Amino acid sequence: MIAFIGLLLFIQGAEAPYKPNDEFEVKIDVQVKARPYLPGDSDPKIDFSLNKDGFPDSKRKSGYLPHLTFNVKFLKLSEGEVKVRITDASGSTVYHKKAIEGKLIRLDAGFIKDIKDGLVSGEYHIVLLSGKKKPSSRIHIFIHRDGTYYVNDVLCGKF
Repeated sequence: MIAFIGLLLFIQGAEAPYKPNDEFEVKIDVQVKARPYLPGDSDPKIDFSLNKDGFPDSKRKSGYLPHLTFNVKFLKLSEGEVKVRITDASGSTVYHKKAIEGKLIRLDAGFIKDIKDGLVSGEYHIVLLSGKKKPSSRIHIFIHRDGTYYVNDVLCGKF
């Protein structure tokens, strides 16, 4: 029983600490882009009406919408931070490359309406890995359904 509790404490403590705010910057880039037409679309306008379930039916309509991209830059890398791995809320790897100080990483988040509607992921985990592939620090980006977004659990704004 004691070994089991010890294992649980070890697993919970395995999560890397947040990277200090002065060692990175996350900037947003919002551009109006054309949303691709889907097969069967007859009207290129966006329909903001509700579907049979009472939710906005934005999956089936196209048009021009605000598109969100996060620009992440590491201003300072700690000793041993050699790789960057970015995953979304589902655990899918979005980016995995060598960590380079000053290099801009463009993280395409998608259309803001889709993020608010929950059609695409609004959560990203940026983990800096050591040479032994162990997490050394992390950055957490989260967009709530009401449009507020957080970086490392700090409110940064609202869309």
